[in-house]
Amino acid sequence: MARAGINKALVQEARDSLLARSLAPSIEAVRAELGHTGSKTTISRYLRELAAEEPRPPTVRLDEELQAFIGSLAQRLAADAQATVAADRARLERHQAAFQHQREVDQARYEELHKAHQLALQERQAATTREQQLHERLQHLEGNLQRLREVEVRQQQLLEERAHQILSLEDKHSHAWAALEHYREQHVQQRNEELTRHDLQVQQLQQELRRALDRLTAKQEELAQVYRDLERLSAEQQARNLQLRSQSQALQQRSAECEQLAAAVQSAQDSQKMLQTDTSALRERAHRYLLDRRQDRRDLRDMARQLTQLHGLLARLKPI
Repeated sequence: MARAGINKALVQEARDSLLARSLAPSIEAVRAELGHTGSKTTISRYLRELAAEEPRPPTVRLDEELQAFIGSLAQRLAADAQATVAADRARLERHQAAFQHQREVDQARYEELHKAHQLALQERQAATTREQQLHERLQHLEGNLQRLREVEVRQQQLLEERAHQILSLEDKHSHAWAALEHYREQHVQQRNEELTRHDLQVQQLQQELRRALDRLTAKQEELAQVYRDLERLSAEQQARNLQLRSQSQALQQRSAECEQLAAAVQSAQDSQKMLQTDTSALRERAHRYLLDRRQDRRDLRDMARQLTQLHGLLARLKPI
């Protein structure tokens, strides 16, 4: 690992290490010893300073005072030994200072890592608690989802019953029309056109109801893949059940009105208009119901996305 910076003590330590291994302390060798850090100019300057500080034996010419040289040789050797000892002692002190500095750095890093470890443990405990809460909530949602599926089955049955009621109304309307045919000889063409429009409207309503049933079947498959906000949906489903009961009552009322068509032509015309109005209202209610279900599906997708993110966060917090 490269050091953040170099100084003269580090350069001297690297040079002494190379000399101890009988290697030449060149600039490249010292830089490699330092972990390939520091500029070559700085290393070269420190090497020159260290070379200048090294004690050197005095230069003696062999042709001058050979006897004095022999006499002072012992003194120079002793001085060299003292200088070597002093250099070793200074190098040892530098090594000790560097070691102490590195020890302080390691201690500070250990304390930081210890604090980070404690924080990670606390976060892991919090994540475990939250995961348990989410698991409990998931079980609760699954139970509510099962109840919601039962409500969906009941709603589908009600829609099928409503379709049968519409077919029954068509039959009653046809019988009433046949019974009143002798009253409307002057308006046969007009009444035939009205009947054709009415039949087309009824067929369109039947097609819309069938498409609604198909979409409900598809939504049942989608409901198995997402989680719902069941409390809000439960309230909405209760409101829709009230609407369905209200619609059933309206259909019964229309059935009674259709039976009264046999009394008079005017009553048949009024009942026909009321039936068209009620059919339009029923189609609008079915459209609003489909819009509500689409909004529910978007809400459920948002909740599934949030749960997926929470599971991803918990997976990252778990120990490897």
